[in-house]
Amino acid sequence: MYPRITTVFIGFLVFCATAWADPRPFTFTYDTYPVGKGNFEYEQWVTYRTHTQEDSDLTRIDLRHEIEIGLADNFDLGLYLPNWRYEDTEDHTGPQFDSISAEFIYYPLNPVTDPIGMGLYMEVGVAEDELQFEPKLLLQKDINNWTFAYNLILETEIEGVFDTEHENEVEGVIGHAIGVSYGIAPGWQLGAELTIESEYADWEKYQGTVVYAGPAISYQRGTIPGTQAGWWVTVTPAFQLSDEEDQPDLAVRMIAGIEF
Repeated sequence: MYPRITTVFIGFLVFCATAWADPRPFTFTYDTYPVGKGNFEYEQWVTYRTHTQEDSDLTRIDLRHEIEIGLADNFDLGLYLPNWRYEDTEDHTGPQFDSISAEFIYYPLNPVTDPIGMGLYMEVGVAEDELQFEPKLLLQKDINNWTFAYNLILETEIEGVFDTEHENEVEGVIGHAIGVSYGIAPGWQLGAELTIESEYADWEKYQGTVVYAGPAISYQRGTIPGTQAGWWVTVTPAFQLSDEEDQPDLAVRMIAGIEF
């Protein structure tokens, strides 16, 4: 089962990269480039996770399909319909629905025209028996060919919201995402990302911190021949630097986008 899932994942990456342009220099770190009023973008997210200390055979592929619309020059609306995953674990094998969600991003400052770029991000998700809230502060600075980005993340998951017989379970996450990228050639950017996430039960009891880091490479083609659409693809393989036994040792994320 493991080789077959891996083959499917690699094939899907190739398909997305060749088929599908507010380009993202990172995959785990949000930038502050708005889509722009009246513009429309489709993004395909694929995240491959494998191997934990508790389950060495873990294989999981998370997929998100995002439609992002520029409602104003500094305000974007994104819809994820749906978020789902395919996994091969000790408890479950096969596809599984995750959630649907919407994101709202307001950009009070632009990284090109202002001293620093800033974005105020809010994502709201609804799962089978769960509500998710994820506000973020997005910061970015462009210096010549360099791009520096930082995200502060506060995520809350409330489980059991539709279960009237049991008490809700709340999990909080304080996260940091840092990205550095350099334009090495026309259309190409090479950099690195670091993510740190600390979990809290009921926002009171500390559960642990997981740290990932890895290189990020992004390619932008410009426009698709015969159309006005531009496309790009970014990939980050992230390796766990902490020692959290229930977290994957490797997470590879690809985001491919096409803008109309």
